[in-house]
Amino acid sequence: ISTIFVASSIHAAPVDLSTWQADLYTGPNQASGGGSNWTVQGADNDSVFQSVNGQSAVFFEAGSNAQGTSLSGSISVETGSDDDFVGFVLGYQLGEINSAVSDFYLIDWKQNDQNLGGNYGFAPAGLAISHVTAPNGGGFWGHDSGVGGVTEIARAANLGSTGWNDFETYLFDLVFTDQVIQVFVNDALEINVTAGDFGLAAFDNGGFGFYNYSQANVRYAGITEDIVTDPCVLDPSSEECTDPQGIPEPTTLLLIGLGLICLSLMRRRVALEG
Repeated sequence: ISTIFVASSIHAAPVDLSTWQADLYTGPNQASGGGSNWTVQGADNDSVFQSVNGQSAVFFEAGSNAQGTSLSGSISVETGSDDDFVGFVLGYQLGEINSAVSDFYLIDWKQNDQNLGGNYGFAPAGLAISHVTAPNGGGFWGHDSGVGGVTEIARAANLGSTGWNDFETYLFDLVFTDQVIQVFVNDALEINVTAGDFGLAAFDNGGFGFYNYSQANVRYAGITEDIVTDPCVLDPSSEECTDPQGIPEPTTLLLIGLGLICLSLMRRRVALEG
């Protein structure tokens, strides 16, 4: 039985991004020479705009640990120029983007295929999740490009080879526990991996973060955080969640379905009004 997190807007709270900071890759072989510029916006400081076409950069809250929570909001690229990476990091700690030994998860979305060769390698269009254990000499451009450090785990179910569109707003939900990583785009489950899939007892803890590489004018907006309470996301290997007899009763399924419909309508109304 696959476990699917049901996002909740009842207890979600705006995230104050004014306490977050940028972490910039400063190693060799950058595809772009600029830095990054993250401008926090919104009445609740719950949105941020990254305006520079520069090297790999993460925007996160230093010292935070996000396991057991979900992060939701929207992402959009507000330019018709360039076609590179936007996305997120999970389990991130200060300095890991430059550390010789790292352990975090990179969720990046490329608009178009691009092969830079050499230390960079090939970057396919689409959304994917990779495990980062060290900077790979190409500024996180290629996955499994022969220089190590960035190992692709899975590509998205529907967007694995589909790039983002200019000026289009996408809703996202990131779910991160010690056992599960899930990524939803426009309420569709795109990535669903567990620690057990890779022989791990648990994912390492760390913070949520936003990620850009060689892509300007990216907006992350309406960011909220919630606590994950679904027992099958918290422990997908439990007997309750793996035993077919543990499937919810039809009444429960109906309530869940109605909740998802209401949530989807509410989110789309907010996105349209925003």
